[in-house]
Amino acid sequence: MRSLLTLFLTGLCAATALAQQAPPTSRTSGSLTTPFLASRGLVRCGTPEMVSGGWNFNPPSDCSYNSTNPTAAYEPDEIWEITVVFHILRDSNGSGNVTDARCHSQIDILNEDFQAMAGTLGAPGYDTMVQFKLATLDPSGNATTGINRHLNSTWHNDGGGYYNSLAWDPHNYLNIYCNEASGALGYVPYLPQNGSPGSNSDRVVAYWAAVGRNAPIGPPYNQGRTVTHEVGHYLGLHHTFNGGCGSGNCYTSGDRICDTNPEANPNFSCGNSSSCGNSDPISNYMDYTDDVCMNRYTLEQTRRIRCTLQHYRPNLAEPIGGGGLGTSYCQSNLNSRGLMATLTVAGSATVSDNDLTFTVDDAALNQFGYLLMSVNQGNVNNFGGSMGVLCLGSPMIRFSSNVLNTGSAGTVDFSPNLNNLPQGTVFAPGDTWNFQLWYRDVVLNPTSNTTDGISISFQ
Repeated sequence: MRSLLTLFLTGLCAATALAQQAPPTSRTSGSLTTPFLASRGLVRCGTPEMVSGGWNFNPPSDCSYNSTNPTAAYEPDEIWEITVVFHILRDSNGSGNVTDARCHSQIDILNEDFQAMAGTLGAPGYDTMVQFKLATLDPSGNATTGINRHLNSTWHNDGGGYYNSLAWDPHNYLNIYCNEASGALGYVPYLPQNGSPGSNSDRVVAYWAAVGRNAPIGPPYNQGRTVTHEVGHYLGLHHTFNGGCGSGNCYTSGDRICDTNPEANPNFSCGNSSSCGNSDPISNYMDYTDDVCMNRYTLEQTRRIRCTLQHYRPNLAEPIGGGGLGTSYCQSNLNSRGLMATLTVAGSATVSDNDLTFTVDDAALNQFGYLLMSVNQGNVNNFGGSMGVLCLGSPMIRFSSNVLNTGSAGTVDFSPNLNNLPQGTVFAPGDTWNFQLWYRDVVLNPTSNTTDGISISFQ
């Protein structure tokens, strides 16, 4: 039986949702738009901005409205799949159509971006291991394409409480409504942490002309990143410029994330810019840059997304396996690119298979480095004058005969021969070893940096 506190919170959330179900208004203020958007009466995003110290009506967690605790417990270890239904709300004259092909391409874009798929615009990001698919069964168990169409001018203009008539159970489906979006490219009515997740009003709304690849709105907002951005809100992320430069602890100010540099204002172009004493995170999906310039969620955003699904949307995503090897630990520091380099591993933990491939992402460009390993873990910041964090304890072993290079993309793939490890090391079933990449970095003067650490238990 639910406690009185739970019932109180549920009622409070419902009351809050009622106050928020109407589309946000006053979206055409200057700082939220560009000449391109203003000429069309649009702004970039209509999701309500965070109120300082504001609502946190739902139970606290490691990813509450006002704070983030991005522990390794939320590191992706298997794919979680979200089922999507599109509701195309056309005007009574037929305008506002989104073709099936564009809906399918939007699902592809979400997967490219949330899974950082190689060879796509989203490749530089961190793999959230969140996957999207169109619904094949409706809530009654009937076969469906996952794409519904309605002719209604009021609904097309984002009015009339259409979601109360059309929503498929928001506990189990991501409902995406395509209409005029009340003058924005897209919005969600609230983050799940401070709204009413699972109610009919729980949704993503996208301007119909900005949905899918090569959408008819045209550049620079025609590559489907509006939906990627709004789904980020739907999964608990704030704008990177939330609160401007912020103050104090970055987990309780700004966007409540520390591996996204704070920025004073949103960015609307692909040009590099700096504010708050750092380079702005213009490539982040939660900024306002052009679609072709957005290419990443970060490690900590990933962990907040996974935490949000666990605590606020527990029935939305279905685990389908497909996790990588190892357990990440010991977060790295920002490098000269303003990014945290990461180390992941694929293959087999069975020693006799001799099948391990380490992958480094987001390292400094065109720099050399070495893979390190140890049976012991550590956590030493700025060791020996380095910019990085040493995640290994003594004794450490270096793959000194394998000099790696991060190349023009800041990435490395390395497959060691487990039958010929340095210093005669032998991995035995039952052993646990820890790994990290050390690499050269340059900020004013030559220095070094590191990835995070990853631990592998061999079989």
